[in-house]
Amino acid sequence: MNSNTKQTLGGALLLAAALLALFWANTPAAPVYFGMIHQEWIKGIAIFAFFLSIGIELRHEIQHGALRSAKNAIVPILAAIGGMTLPVIIYSFFNAGQPTSAGWGIPMSTDVAFALAVFAIAGSFLPKAIRTFVLTVAVVDDSLTILMIAIFYASTFHMLSLVSLAGVILGLLMPRGERILPRLQPAVGFVALPVFALFSAGVNLSNIDFKTFTSSSIAIGVVVAMIIGKPLGVLGTTYLVTKSGLGKLSDQIKWADLLPTGLLFGMCFTVALLMSELSFGNQAQEHATANLSVFIGSTLAAVISTIWFSIRKKSYVR
Repeated sequence: MNSNTKQTLGGALLLAAALLALFWANTPAAPVYFGMIHQEWIKGIAIFAFFLSIGIELRHEIQHGALRSAKNAIVPILAAIGGMTLPVIIYSFFNAGQPTSAGWGIPMSTDVAFALAVFAIAGSFLPKAIRTFVLTVAVVDDSLTILMIAIFYASTFHMLSLVSLAGVILGLLMPRGERILPRLQPAVGFVALPVFALFSAGVNLSNIDFKTFTSSSIAIGVVVAMIIGKPLGVLGTTYLVTKSGLGKLSDQIKWADLLPTGLLFGMCFTVALLMSELSFGNQAQEHATANLSVFIGSTLAAVISTIWFSIRKKSYVR
């Protein structure tokens, strides 16, 4: 099974688990579901494995990959920072001065598994350097999200924030950790992330007032930040960094290819669900609204990027 097939299957399992959670949470068997998800240790193991793999990948990129050269590394690093900052600003703009402002971190981090799965399906015709760019930006922004968790959330002693931080630190410090990646990544993609999605994505729709959902500051802030903030933050920063001469993109990368690729960064699923729980875990209505908004934003990003990739592909097959 090649890497593209693995990523596609992993993304499909992640989506299937999330849909199952959504369905289960709104059936007569919902009490069983909500009783099951109180097993926090299961989510802890799943998110630890995910961030352990992120830490190992980041260490590998620093030692051998795109982050080894300062000139090349500065582009994805600053692009990741720009792609995190603008969504936070957008969400905070819609939620300023409200209790819902606590959800500023929800649209901050790209879902590596979902982004690479959609790329494997719709963007596989593009140069390999594009995939490397997506992977590096996503790994860097996931790692920086862990730093944000350490600064702003670890003080709450929430288990998920602590195990996330522990996972990425261990991955960064693990010598020759890339040796276990061929076994760890399938376990994360096929087991850990689907389990986390199953345990985290269940939204009891009765907790949502659909008459006010479309005007909810949480929903507007999350969706706009994901669909507009993430792509604009990443691509805008990339443009400024490369045009200023601070950094350099691979010669294989064309801006016409980066535009549809930018929408992949708006898929903020797994870490967004984690941040939703850290922000609103004790507030049923806000938590449900945030999770449903993440579903909508991630789905829109995937659909629009896939359509755009199909249009772009025509220029390659002529």
